[in-house]
Amino acid sequence: MAISLKGRNFFALEDFTPEEIRYLLDLAIRLKKESREHIKHQDYIGEDFLLLFEMNSTRTRCAFETSANDLGMGTTFLSNSHFGNTETIKDSMRVFSEMYSAIGYRGAKHSTLLEMAKDSAVPIINGYTDHQHPTQMLADAMTLDEVWGRENYKGKTLCFIGRGGAVNSFSYGVMCAMLGMNFTYITSYMEMDEALEGLTAAEKATFRKFVPEGVVSPNWDTKMDARKRKIVEDLFAKYSPQCKFIETDDINAIKGVDVITTENWGFFTDPVETWLPGIVRFRPYQVNRELLERTENPDCIVIHMLPSTHNMDHASGQKLLSVIEDPDLREFLKGGMEVTDEVFEQNAAYIFQEAGNRKHTIKAVIKAVLGER
Repeated sequence: MAISLKGRNFFALEDFTPEEIRYLLDLAIRLKKESREHIKHQDYIGEDFLLLFEMNSTRTRCAFETSANDLGMGTTFLSNSHFGNTETIKDSMRVFSEMYSAIGYRGAKHSTLLEMAKDSAVPIINGYTDHQHPTQMLADAMTLDEVWGRENYKGKTLCFIGRGGAVNSFSYGVMCAMLGMNFTYITSYMEMDEALEGLTAAEKATFRKFVPEGVVSPNWDTKMDARKRKIVEDLFAKYSPQCKFIETDDINAIKGVDVITTENWGFFTDPVETWLPGIVRFRPYQVNRELLERTENPDCIVIHMLPSTHNMDHASGQKLLSVIEDPDLREFLKGGMEVTDEVFEQNAAYIFQEAGNRKHTIKAVIKAVLGER
């Protein structure tokens, strides 16, 4: 029976079957091939797509806009509107449903996305919430498809290392369960108070200017929370019982993995001064030459969803260096934060292929939820 996703929301990978995810990946690969052959996909001329973004974005916004344009759709980008502020979400959604054929949403709260769906007459696509980053996972899966061959990712091991407890470790766990891959999540179990003791008095005082005593941020989470862990475990049991899911603080668990991914040790919506304890917590988990040697797999590759602090050659990096007093820590960061500049550049072909695939996978999702034509 032919797969159809017409009219469905795209909120999370676990809302779909592995066969439906495979359908989206095959569609994305076909659309990419046809685009390179200059085959036009403007089957939705006269329709419009809304990008409702409450968080900063580079790749996700570019991917949504270029995809919609390729499909012949007009686009509107909204980042400052009455939505949820001086107008209820219900009223806004009824307005948007009169004007647009589909909506891409990016925001901090998944609960907002669920609230939107109650009164939307058109499909909504999740461009990132605090639950999951599903369009990124499709791009990563497509990249592995291209690098290793169709579905040759089955049985291989993906490792997410570093800070990822809030969203991304969960996202990759779900992806691996759906694809038939092993998933290893390596992270620090160091508590925040212990991490603060690793800072100088001046660095700690700088941190406390932005984060007073008693304040706890979900962005500091390292372990996957119990609810999300249960979802991942259930998905592995249902779809990939032959595969393993491991969460540990043991760096030696990196042995034998086939692909490594990571993310910045701070949260990009927070001031860089709040990143300081994270640098102490995750320093032993940097993706560097020594870590790759520990895999004992010469074919292991590194991917990264970006943005990456693989050097300090940007405003945030320079500001971060300016608030760090410890010369050893400053020197360490000059070589990169979560991944060294050396390893990043050695794997740049995979990383930017992955970034480019954001467009093709989002294009496939838009086409699928609107109905292939």
